[in-house]
Amino acid sequence: MWPAEARFGRRRLLTATAALTPIAARAQDAGDWPNRPVRLVVPFPPGGPTDIIARLYAQALGPVLKQTVLVENRAGGSGVTGTDYVLKSAADGYTFGIIDGGSLTILPHTQPKMPYRVPEDVTPISVVTRVPEALVAHPSLGVKSLPELLELAKRQPGKLNIGTAGAAGISHLTALVFRAQTGAAVEVVPYRGAAPAVTDLVAGQVQLLFADLPPLLPHIRAGSMTTLALAARQRSPTLPDVPTTGEFGFPKLLAENWYCAVAPRGLPAPIAARFSAALKEASQVAGVKNELAAQGAEATWTSPEEMLALMREDSESWRQVVVTSGVKSE
Repeated sequence: MWPAEARFGRRRLLTATAALTPIAARAQDAGDWPNRPVRLVVPFPPGGPTDIIARLYAQALGPVLKQTVLVENRAGGSGVTGTDYVLKSAADGYTFGIIDGGSLTILPHTQPKMPYRVPEDVTPISVVTRVPEALVAHPSLGVKSLPELLELAKRQPGKLNIGTAGAAGISHLTALVFRAQTGAAVEVVPYRGAAPAVTDLVAGQVQLLFADLPPLLPHIRAGSMTTLALAARQRSPTLPDVPTTGEFGFPKLLAENWYCAVAPRGLPAPIAARFSAALKEASQVAGVKNELAAQGAEATWTSPEEMLALMREDSESWRQVVVTSGVKSE
C-alpha cells in the first residue's frame, strides 16, 4: 500500500469465453440499468491506493451513470477476501470490484489455495490506472544511475540490500527479476507494506528499494532518495528526466502495477459494455486524470479484450518468476 506520506488523492481484469466480441458489437440496450446505487468493492482498507482510485472513479462515474456509486471496503487476505466477495456476488451489474492486477496475475501462483479461479470466474471490464515501479537509492550510497549501482554491486558483492513492499508482491518479484537479469549480488528484503520499507530507506536501514512510484514521490522531491530507473516502457511525465530500465539495456525488466474493474462471471454483455463505456468517460474527467498524474499514476482505459490479454500476459510472466524463485505469499 502507498503510505500516508504520499497523500495520494487526499490532495487531489471476466468471464473467460472462447472469443470476446468488441464492445461496439455488444453495446446493446442495457434496459433501465442502473436503477439503483452501484457498488465498487475495494479488497483493501480505506486510505490505500486501491481505495483512493476507487473513490476518484466513483465520483466521476455518478454523473455518467446518473446513479449513486458507492465504495465498500472488504479487506483481508492480501486482497483475496474482497476479490472473492465480488466474484461470488450476483452478476446483476450492481457489484463491481476495483482491484489490483496482482490479485489476478500473481496471487493465483503464490497462494496454494485460492477461493476463485482466474480467468474463469472473472468478467473483465477495464484497466483504470497504471503505476510504474521505481528503483530508488539512499543518497549515502553515492549512485545516481542504474549503471553506477551495478558497478558498485560488482565491487561490493552481497553487501547491498534492496527492500520491497511485501513478499511475493509485484515489487518483490521485480527485485528478483532485477537481480537475475543484471547479475547484481544484492540481498532482497521484503517488508510488510510500502510504508515501513520507505521509512527504512529514508532512515538508511536499507540502501535500495523497488516500489510503486506514488509513495516515493514526496521523498524524491525532498531529496531523501535518488531515483535510478523506472521499470517501465516509457518515461513518466512526473519524472521526465528519469530513464527507464530499457534505456539502460534491460528491456525485459518491466514491472507496471495496474488497477482494474472486474465483475462476477455471467454479467450480461449489455451491462458490461455500458459500464466499460462509463469507465472510459470517467478516465477522461480532469479531476481523475490530474489527481492521479500528480502522484505519478495514469488514468487509463482498456477494452475487456485488451484487459484479458494483459491478464494472460502478466500471469504467465509472473508465473515463470514464481516458479524460478520458489517465492510464496506470507
